[in-house]
Amino acid sequence: MTTVLTDAVRALARRLADYAVLAHDPAVPAATVGYWEMSRADHAAIDDEVRKLLAGNPAGARAHRALIADPQDPARHRELAGLLAETLRRRPAEQRRLSSSVDAADGRIWLDHHLGDRHSAGTTSLGLHEVHALARRRTTLPVAGHPQVHVVIPFRDRTGGGRARNLLACLISLRDQDYGAGPIRVTVVEADVRPRWQELVEPLVDRYVFADHDGRFNKSWTVNVGVVSEGTRSPYLCVLDADILVDRAFVSRNLRRFLDDGHTAHVSCDRSLSLDGPSTAEAITRRCGTGDAEVPLDVLRGVLLREPPGGALWSRSDAYDHVGGFDERFEGWGGEDEDITRRLARNGGFRRYGDEPLLHLDHPRPPMRDLAQQPFNAHVEMGSWDGRDGYGDPLKYTAAGPRSAAVIDFSATARPPGPLMWGQRLLWNDSRWMGEEDHYFNMTVTVPVPPGRRRAEVLECLRQLVQRHEALRSRIVMTADGRPLQQVLSSGAIDVLLAEAVPERVDEVAAECCAELSGRSFRLSDDAPVRPCVVTVRGNPARVTLVLSHVFADAGAAGVLAEELTALLSGTAPRDLPGQPPAQPLDRAGHENAPAGRRLSTQALRRLENQLRSIPQTMFPGPELEPDPHRFRRMEMRSRALTEALRRIADREKASTSTVLLATVALVLATATGHRTAVFKTVLGNRSYPGLERLVSNALSNGVVPVEIGEVTFGELVSAVGRVTMGNLMRSQCDPVERDAVTARVSLERGVHVDLSVFFNDIRDITGGREPDVRPEADLGDLSASTRTSWVGEWDRQDAKFFFHTRSVGDCDHVYAMVDTAFLPSASVEPLLRGIERVAVRVADADRPVRELRELLGTHGPVAPVRGPDWLLVDHCWVRLADVRATLAAALPKWPSEVVVAEGEDGPALTAHVACDDPAVGPEELHRAVVAALPDFPAAVAPSRYLITPPGGLPDDRAGHRR
Repeated sequence: MTTVLTDAVRALARRLADYAVLAHDPAVPAATVGYWEMSRADHAAIDDEVRKLLAGNPAGARAHRALIADPQDPARHRELAGLLAETLRRRPAEQRRLSSSVDAADGRIWLDHHLGDRHSAGTTSLGLHEVHALARRRTTLPVAGHPQVHVVIPFRDRTGGGRARNLLACLISLRDQDYGAGPIRVTVVEADVRPRWQELVEPLVDRYVFADHDGRFNKSWTVNVGVVSEGTRSPYLCVLDADILVDRAFVSRNLRRFLDDGHTAHVSCDRSLSLDGPSTAEAITRRCGTGDAEVPLDVLRGVLLREPPGGALWSRSDAYDHVGGFDERFEGWGGEDEDITRRLARNGGFRRYGDEPLLHLDHPRPPMRDLAQQPFNAHVEMGSWDGRDGYGDPLKYTAAGPRSAAVIDFSATARPPGPLMWGQRLLWNDSRWMGEEDHYFNMTVTVPVPPGRRRAEVLECLRQLVQRHEALRSRIVMTADGRPLQQVLSSGAIDVLLAEAVPERVDEVAAECCAELSGRSFRLSDDAPVRPCVVTVRGNPARVTLVLSHVFADAGAAGVLAEELTALLSGTAPRDLPGQPPAQPLDRAGHENAPAGRRLSTQALRRLENQLRSIPQTMFPGPELEPDPHRFRRMEMRSRALTEALRRIADREKASTSTVLLATVALVLATATGHRTAVFKTVLGNRSYPGLERLVSNALSNGVVPVEIGEVTFGELVSAVGRVTMGNLMRSQCDPVERDAVTARVSLERGVHVDLSVFFNDIRDITGGREPDVRPEADLGDLSASTRTSWVGEWDRQDAKFFFHTRSVGDCDHVYAMVDTAFLPSASVEPLLRGIERVAVRVADADRPVRELRELLGTHGPVAPVRGPDWLLVDHCWVRLADVRATLAAALPKWPSEVVVAEGEDGPALTAHVACDDPAVGPEELHRAVVAALPDFPAAVAPSRYLITPPGGLPDDRAGHRR
């Protein structure tokens, strides 16, 4: 049955295409994380409906894939909407069902998609200089008279002019008001370490205020400073974000509302529109260039926010003062607008009007969460601020602890660019994959400064450190064919953050500075790979902190730098430091590319290949689960019982605590995933190798540790793990590019997709730092009672399905498990961590059979996945036949196929029957196509045999191919 293509069908199709954008456009979560978290489930659910609707429509499915690959392309949106409309026209029952689903979702979501009918993505972008030229052409000034309205705009731009461009456009639109309600007064407050944009901004405003503050942007305090600077001259106040472009009647319309309605505060709209780049250029051109009174929505595209708390807040000045202004405890983005609107509503008449959406101009998004991925201001109690101690003190931060900057200059012999070390290339690849989130890898060092050292002396020690180690004055340059090289600079300057603290807050301020500096990615093509900070008390240095790019420093390098910096601060001359002359990364890279280094790599690659041929392709074949809103989550466990149990087992088994811990985690994870063998990728420091002991660089390598859980005792399991890890210690350093090539070749030959996404990383500093308290008399059961777990981080993207690491803090070891909740549910993480503790405690005083420990975990550990008779164990891999068939269908869409199972000498074997009529296609080509599709099907492997038959014919064994 078909129906006519009505407007309602077209509208529904358009909404479905909108949800595809909402589910995949990175601009949606960037608009505001809190609103996204409340909307993402509905976004994903409707997008899934779109996928299902298009399952039998190849053209529609292609259009959907094209749109999610580039969600900002209006042509792709319109193409998908058209194909969806045709599909819906032929399926009236689906029309009704999806219309109901979309209506329900529309009522729940807080972020929506807007695409104007006349919007085009081809608008030329506008930069700071172009918008500044528009500002210079405008000479009309506001009318004279007593100002009724004071507009305060808080501002900071350290990103190179994106937000400064938006501020200029905002100011141009404020200078182009109709002034029907009288003159206005505009104040811009720039909160930064120096007045970067004063010269640009001051001619366009009535008052420019510089507020000295280097920490996280404090919008609340910045606004309050601007309000206080003007006093009570104006009866009405507008707090306007610097990225808002207002229409010509904005001021008069909102001022008239106070006069007509008699309330105390309001926001002017129930929606705001976060524009994309082309729409931002279009809006600025129309409003500031041609002087249009307003910008029509049908030429714009962006993300719609429902009931935005901020953007443009209007208040009577006396009402603002009565609630104490903005709550200055909010630092970093998030919560301050909602807080003041609550307090204004509680203390008087507060309204929300329904104007056209506020236009929010595009700009680089600041971080919305701290390093633990928690909201910056989760600790602030909403509505509890009253400002009774005053607000808007412009010296608030400088009085308590001013921030400033110094520079250390260096000069040395120039060296031409050369290849990265293997460890550097390993982290370079990881950093590129993480993108703007690669600050996750940053390393930190903090050392105390001996009393009596002056600031100039501390800066000289830092200069000597930079001069001594080429890694600290290097950058990355790219070759024409895309290879990264390291280049040592012959001269230059490195900025040093200077932070003042009161005596009782020295370590707290050092930690805050460290968090600020490490919360940003290094742009290694331009930035120095080190960010130093000196914390002073009454001008006297007390702490030095270094934030380091992980590409140029690992934990071993951080330890060397801490040791040497401590020695330099204590008066040791650079020539008396250990390791003369210091090893340098370029020299090590040269060794790695020389014959001796190539032999080392060849040996490591040979060992790796042998390991890859006998391990499960993945520890997580499924069944796949519905992930949490933030797919990747990390839990911490603090267990003194685990610390003491590991020590006792290590003493008895003559092994390291790290080896005992790895064996314990392997047993628990294998049980939790239903595997006979647990496979880990480990991180090796390699600092025992000659030439690497004191090298300041990244010398890390990865080892593969397969742990077979057989019918042995736990002590025997520890011994087996020790042998593997010792072998890896001797044979893990290799060229990462060749390592990837070996992995790809073995994967093709085995017919698997090797997924080494389970990590173990022990970064405890035991031999060189804290020795754990020994408690031979302690009762481990009593210690277990004090064990605590907590969630300490969540992310939307990580390159691991399970990452276990441990570090030493205080009197116990802290262990962490980061999991992909699509494969390990959040509810299983605490039982898994506590299972590690239970196993260690059980075997602390006597060796036990692994079988007994599995039984213990079966009662008290994580729940293992349920795999029915449709699951097979093929070549060490758990496989589901339906997924193998789905893989063939995806890899070979033109040719029907079937998969059959036969028992072979080594267990079940898979044979694929493919009806292929292309004589140019043989088993090798089929196999490559199937292996290429395996990453999307973790519960599938490629068949070991292919039988090609003409369409409709019978299999012909002579055409078969056995790998």
